[in-house]
Amino acid sequence: MKTLYLIILLGLVAWKGWLAFERGRRQWTSDMAQYRGLREYLLGNGATVAEARRPFVKRAFLRAVKPMAKQWRLWAIVAVVGVLIWIIF
Repeated sequence: MKTLYLIILLGLVAWKGWLAFERGRRQWTSDMAQYRGLREYLLGNGATVAEARRPFVKRAFLRAVKPMAKQWRLWAIVAVVGVLIWIIF
């Protein structure tokens, strides 16, 4: 029973992680295409490649993680049920 719950929980975490990765990747590619001029402007004014990339990475990260953070209730319920099952059995 514990192994089955652990497999289900790991599957859920992997699925949510994949969806977050896809959201972030889509945001990154669309921002890089849409704001190409901003990146070139930053590079032209002496910013390093990492400094020019930072706003795009930050926006993609927030776009990927924010929906998961809003679902904290679901994660709390799954964690509590898992701990209770682990203790009982």
